[in-house]
Amino acid sequence: MEPLSHDDSRSLFHKRIFAHESGCPHEFEEVSKDILKKCGGVPLAIITIASVLASGPKRNSLNEWHLLRDSIGRGLTEDPSVEEMMRILSFSYYDLASDLKTCLLYLSMFPEDREIMKDQLIWMWIAESFVQCGKVKTSLFEVGETYFNELVNKSLIQPVYDDFGCVRACRAHDSVLDLICSLSREENFVTIVSGTGDTISSEGIVRRFSLQNGRKEEGQTRPPRCENIGQVRSVVTFAPAIDLMPPFSSFFVLRVLDLEYGGTKEDHLNLQELGRLLHLRYLRLSGCGITELPEEIGKLKFLKVLILPGCTRLPSTVTKLTRLMCLRSNGGRFQLPDSIGKLRLMEVLNKIKVGSVSIVQELGDMHTLRELNIQFESLELVQAFVESLRKMPKDPACRNQCQV
Repeated sequence: MEPLSHDDSRSLFHKRIFAHESGCPHEFEEVSKDILKKCGGVPLAIITIASVLASGPKRNSLNEWHLLRDSIGRGLTEDPSVEEMMRILSFSYYDLASDLKTCLLYLSMFPEDREIMKDQLIWMWIAESFVQCGKVKTSLFEVGETYFNELVNKSLIQPVYDDFGCVRACRAHDSVLDLICSLSREENFVTIVSGTGDTISSEGIVRRFSLQNGRKEEGQTRPPRCENIGQVRSVVTFAPAIDLMPPFSSFFVLRVLDLEYGGTKEDHLNLQELGRLLHLRYLRLSGCGITELPEEIGKLKFLKVLILPGCTRLPSTVTKLTRLMCLRSNGGRFQLPDSIGKLRLMEVLNKIKVGSVSIVQELGDMHTLRELNIQFESLELVQAFVESLRKMPKDPACRNQCQV
């Protein structure tokens, strides 16, 4: 891409900070020119520096502008290297609050060019305890959304919109992802096992790992030795790297498990062993041909998120998961078991099938629901649901979608 002209660079820079091109105070003009010269007309560099200056008191502090200009060093005009670009991008990272830094580093779990679903990412943050509620009574998910939006506003992640103009996913610019992966490697935050032989190795304890690309019969890289992974908190796999997945019994404190299969059910992982992952908060099984879960799922007392595309039947033990906040099917539709009303912390019920009046009545006891997607098997159940709605709080944030 050709560098932007001075006028275009100035317009982009000032609009990002002051909302309109002519908003820059006269006394800031000279230092603004100096900063833009160091950005070398590179849009991402301009947006990154502008995002830092646009936040809080920095926007109106001439001293802060001078400090940032001096910190950039030679800049891209004199040194158009990848290293200098990384240094400029790092200003935006180091300007983040500590919890936002951690959330951003988590994106290194995902491959390059991957669209990361917004809700999925936020629930992962919650499962890892990156998201904490403040003094104001706000749900963890709502706090996670503010984190997500702040990363978008800082231009560290790019939003992906659905057909209705709502943000459904995000992706990171290649240069930003390179920075995130570099920082993640330095801090031993994520270990990446890749089928290309390009493995980001971790010394000592492995905290999180991401299995990407490759099948074991092709002689691909193996994951870290089992004695190294007992303290792993997150595991994410991307098809067909599921072949590299160690047995569930290898993990003792796992909180996040996201398995993406290659379209066929894999036999080397025993789903009955899921019940041994006692600290699990987040479970997603995608593309694995699994239509029902084992009874052992009820042992996961701390589970908050359960995402099962294609699963159509849930065991009755699901009702023991009293901390569950999100239950999604995405692909198929769950047949809910009786006593589902015990799950009083539920916020999201997506793609569920209801076949009895008793279950419909129990839905009215879930006062924290904010997203509900239901398929009823008869008009009688629709009428019963209308009655249950009267028991729910009058919350405009609750999104209901019903089908008969």
